[in-house]
Amino acid sequence: MKVVLIYAKSQAIRQRAAEVFADESVTKGELARDEIYPPLGIRILGAGLEQRGHEARLLDDSIEEIETLREAMQWADLVGISALTPNARRARELGKIAREEYSKPVVMGGPHPTTNPEFFLNAGSADICVQGEGDLTLPEIIEKLHDRASWDSIQGITFLKDGEQIATPRRALVKKMDEVPWPAWHLWDIPRFMKLMVNPGVTLITSRGCPYACTFCDAEMTPRQYRAMSAEKTVDMMEHLLKAYNPPQMILFDDLFTIQRKRVIAICQEIIKRDLFFEWICESRVDTMDYEMLRWMRKAGCIKIYYGLESGSPRMLVTMKKGVTPEKVLAGAKLNRELGMYFKFFILYGFPEDTVEDHRLTEQLIAKTRVDAVCVSVLQPIPGTEVYEQLKPYLLKDVAEMEFHYWHSTESFKHPNFTHSELHAERERLLKAHARATKGILPKVKRKLERLWAMVRHPELIGDLLEIRRRKARNVQRVRESHWGYTLTGKRDVVALQVPIVKAD
Repeated sequence: MKVVLIYAKSQAIRQRAAEVFADESVTKGELARDEIYPPLGIRILGAGLEQRGHEARLLDDSIEEIETLREAMQWADLVGISALTPNARRARELGKIAREEYSKPVVMGGPHPTTNPEFFLNAGSADICVQGEGDLTLPEIIEKLHDRASWDSIQGITFLKDGEQIATPRRALVKKMDEVPWPAWHLWDIPRFMKLMVNPGVTLITSRGCPYACTFCDAEMTPRQYRAMSAEKTVDMMEHLLKAYNPPQMILFDDLFTIQRKRVIAICQEIIKRDLFFEWICESRVDTMDYEMLRWMRKAGCIKIYYGLESGSPRMLVTMKKGVTPEKVLAGAKLNRELGMYFKFFILYGFPEDTVEDHRLTEQLIAKTRVDAVCVSVLQPIPGTEVYEQLKPYLLKDVAEMEFHYWHSTESFKHPNFTHSELHAERERLLKAHARATKGILPKVKRKLERLWAMVRHPELIGDLLEIRRRKARNVQRVRESHWGYTLTGKRDVVALQVPIVKAD
């Protein structure tokens, strides 16, 4: 069967992000422009379809024009559309085009179809909505597509039968990640994507799920169940990408890369054993870090770690079920500074219990951690999350109808304690507090002295530093001789990092 898989993207968000990024008079804030990454979800599904003998095409609505999408719909026997909540309206629009104008069956997948299938089914924009992971569900749908009487036997889908919404039992999650096919990178023009990226690189995912219970996180796709590739398979994939695309860096999109300590160390050791040279970025929790693991990550080429902190208030950390304390945050931040790791904290303002006092505590903690960068966002309640249920009485309308942006801070609800402009003012206060704690000569000298004292106490770090510099020099030479040598010029630094330019005063 010929299948086109489309990643839907709100065109309003796409246009607004492009305008902000192109306006040279506007100071670029954190992620002012959407980063252009080839979607991973449909890339993995495409690989699975090809393994089963189907013909697959992948399209990213973030960069393609509607004419290209229409042409692919006409070509396909089945149209699959992936939808995050901010892009749900666009997905619904594309689904209606495929069904009504081209009479094509449509399958919706992703977070919003998982939690709100009626949004698509009742609008006539989908025949089937997939709940959760689609690795095994989509092939079975294709097999039984023209036998509607058998749809009841397909696990993990929702559809309409005689006008009534039917939801079949949820399919068990894929357990063995080593058996999941590698993403079908060949179905994308990867160099095209990298040329559009602020920070050119290739993206990959080596695990799925997160065991934590944060109230703001939509975990319905992989309900709190963590599964990971083996270390050897993970490095096999990294080595393949290095040989195929020679990228300046790799961006790991795992929800929580560092949850299995032994696996992370084994991955790092395997990278070094194979004499591979590349830089990589991952996301983590600061309380999962320890001295040995961070040492190995640094030696294996990890250059940045993004930590979800969300708040510096002990009360708010408990309220949002973050499972971390300020004391653990301070200890983890100190470890990152001592080992010379660039690290960034994500902060979320706008929880219903948020108060001015909580924000001041966050400012104090950020100042104490002296983190390299901080990303401050205003909460967007996502269907399927605990905080969404809390904020239902304050919603301005269905969030899926708003085409909100996670970073651009669309006002989607009336906060009980702050106006939307006040939340933005609080955000600016935090950015300035961070600037006061980190800008200037004194904070930089303090950081260097802290690093030096760590080396005095742990002499093995001196050897690490020499090894890291040697490996970095070889990596720089590799990148300089590639198509991506311009990333080393330094002319893109401010834009590439997408860090707010904030003056302490």
